[in-house]
Amino acid sequence: MQRRTIDKKQLELKMEISSSLNTISVKGNIKALSHYEAIKREIEKIVNNSPDTATIKILILESISITSSIIGYLCKLVDEGLHLEIHVQNEGLHNLLDDLNLVPLLNVKKLSMH
Repeated sequence: MQRRTIDKKQLELKMEISSSLNTISVKGNIKALSHYEAIKREIEKIVNNSPDTATIKILILESISITSSIIGYLCKLVDEGLHLEIHVQNEGLHNLLDDLNLVPLLNVKKLSMH
């Protein structure tokens, strides 16, 4: 029997992030430290460029998970007075955030699959 080796990087889904005005769109699985850093950078850009932004919306498309570092960062922002809305497409991720009692704190909403 022949063994195949799979490069770990092949297994990782790429995460793409984009933003406009007060909305950040995250496409792909959120699982690496670099993903946390990219999301944090985008949030900081919005806050620094528009300090009077009432709400920052984060659209999480496709991801089935979110790292604890991102959850901690988002909770810290809310504690500092920033209003967030997290829109998730994956029902499992929504259920996870609900189980962690983060739906009300982070204003988590379910995105429709259309």
